[in-house]
Amino acid sequence: MNTQKTIEELQKENEILKQKLAIASAWMDKEVKASVHTIAKRKLNNMTDNLRDSFLRENVEEMISNQITWYFGELLLMNAPSWTVKAITTAEINFYNMKKNPSIDGFSVVSWYHKALDQFIESMITQNFRKFAKKQKQTILRENDPLEKALHLVVNKKYILSTGRLYALIKIIKWQSILYDYWKCFKKYLDKHSELRDIILDDHFFKIFTELNKSEILSSKRHSWSITKKETELARKILIWNFRDKNSILYKLLESQSVLY
Repeated sequence: MNTQKTIEELQKENEILKQKLAIASAWMDKEVKASVHTIAKRKLNNMTDNLRDSFLRENVEEMISNQITWYFGELLLMNAPSWTVKAITTAEINFYNMKKNPSIDGFSVVSWYHKALDQFIESMITQNFRKFAKKQKQTILRENDPLEKALHLVVNKKYILSTGRLYALIKIIKWQSILYDYWKCFKKYLDKHSELRDIILDDHFFKIFTELNKSEILSSKRHSWSITKKETELARKILIWNFRDKNSILYKLLESQSVLY
């Protein structure tokens, strides 16, 4: 009798959760579409007449909103930084412009995807690491090392942890046995947050993160204000995997924040 009652209660709770999830999913889908529409409307004003007509005729706005919602899914998007949809939408509209206009390079595409990645790193890694380091009393710089100095500024001056610095840190933790103080603290932080650790130390993630950093698309080439279409397509593939494969850098980072896989 008690067992039967428990099963019935669980079934009722499950139905309630399904209803809440359906409502949340519908709300998130509406939010994404509204955000994309607002950004697209603003960007359309800066397009030539021919490009604007092509954009509307091909229904690019709808395509972008559907891509974002399908690729990440409503649950992951609820955990995403607030600026995520804006950054990816702007990058994708610029990508569309680049494909249609041979005279446009990929700087504006890569720049917005880089902003999305920086925000992911700040929101999903750096913010909690600062708090953890201070609780561990790790606020003093003891080594004359560039990465230690960078982490010291991240913790004490709220500097961002750049893509290049994060890559160097992951590489050190993966391959080196001797770690400086801030490196050790970051490793302890990852050990405490196993979902994040398992993703950023995963061999596949490390492989594509290595490819991105070695390409220098987000560093020296971006600072030169000129990025070729081929380089743009490579960066887009690694960061968002053309909205097809969910082993991209942005997807995996966002996945690390979710308790539901």
